[in-house]
Amino acid sequence: MLFNSFITRNIFRRLVKQDTNYAVFSVGFVFCYLIYHLGSIYLAFIGIAIILFSFPVTSLIYTGILRCLYFGSLHNLVIFIVLGIAADDIFVFIDGWRLT
Repeated sequence: MLFNSFITRNIFRRLVKQDTNYAVFSVGFVFCYLIYHLGSIYLAFIGIAIILFSFPVTSLIYTGILRCLYFGSLHNLVIFIVLGIAADDIFVFIDGWRLT
């Protein structure tokens, strides 16, 4: 009963849905905060688009060019790490632009 594929599949689907909800909420929260901080929906949208477009590019480099097929548990956290670092960079660039 412990290794029943039906139960395992249902638990896996529930966990993936929950993790996806966390990622979508995080992207939405950062988008809203970018709108608040930048004062522009356009700049916030471009910032989020740049962050999200970075994932296919790095995936292409990682799996296509470097041929790395390893996918560990830390790879699941990449969206949160990249979202935090890129949003911070956007804030620094915009504040630097406003100072000049």
